[in-house]
Amino acid sequence: MDREALLIAVRREGNALLAAAESDPTASIEHCPDWDIAAMVEHVAGVWTFMTAQLAAASPDSPTRPERDESPAAERLDRLVTALAETDPQTPCWNWCAEDGRRAGWIGRRMAHENAIHRWDVENAVGEAPPIDGDLARDGVDEILDVAWRYQMRGPVTDYPNSTLHLHCTDGEGEWLLSSEDDSLVVAREHAKGDVAARGTASELFLLVWGRRPAGIEVFGDEASLAAWLALTP
Repeated sequence: MDREALLIAVRREGNALLAAAESDPTASIEHCPDWDIAAMVEHVAGVWTFMTAQLAAASPDSPTRPERDESPAAERLDRLVTALAETDPQTPCWNWCAEDGRRAGWIGRRMAHENAIHRWDVENAVGEAPPIDGDLARDGVDEILDVAWRYQMRGPVTDYPNSTLHLHCTDGEGEWLLSSEDDSLVVAREHAKGDVAARGTASELFLLVWGRRPAGIEVFGDEASLAAWLALTP
C-alpha cells in the first residue's frame, strides 16, 4: 500500500476504534483477556504517543521516551496522524527491527495495522466487527511477515517451526508459502503445497495470523503445524 492509503487507514481505523469504545468501556476484549475496552484504549493511545515521539526525535539509534501524556486519546491520534503526514517516510526513526529499516514510513505502516487489529478487537467486544478492508488486510499479512514474525522487542525471531505453511487468499491476490532456513523466515509469494494450508479472505487471514482465528478459515493438513506458526505472534 502507498503512503497516502496507509495514512488514511491510520486515521479511519483509529477513529472507528474510539467510536466503538464509547459503547461500553467495561466490555472484555476476547483475545486480550486481561483487558477491558478502557484498557485497550489506553494501550493504543500510549502507542500513538510513543510513535509520535519517535517521529519527532528522528533518531534511529535508540528509543525516545515520550513525556507523560494524559490528553484524550482522540487528541493523541490527531498528533500521530499530523506527525506522519508532515514527516518524510525516509526520515530515520527508531524501531525494533533491523537498522536499515528504521524509517518513518515503517511507523505509518505499523500504526495502520495496529489500529486495524485493535479496532476489530473493540468492535468485536461490543457487537459484530466488520471485516478489515481487503487491501489493508493483504498488506497486513505481508507486514506481520516483515516485522512481528522476524523481529520482536526481545530481539530477532529464530525459533521457527520445521514445517511449511501456505496461506491462500480467496477474495483477491495473496498467497504466501512460509518456511525457514538457517534460523530465518523464508517467504515465497506463490501457490505451492505446504504441510498445512489456511484458506480464507484477506481479512480472515489477517485476523488468523494475529491470533484471532475466524470461523470462516479453512485449514488443510496438520493443525499442530499451524499452531506452531501462529505461536510466533507476540
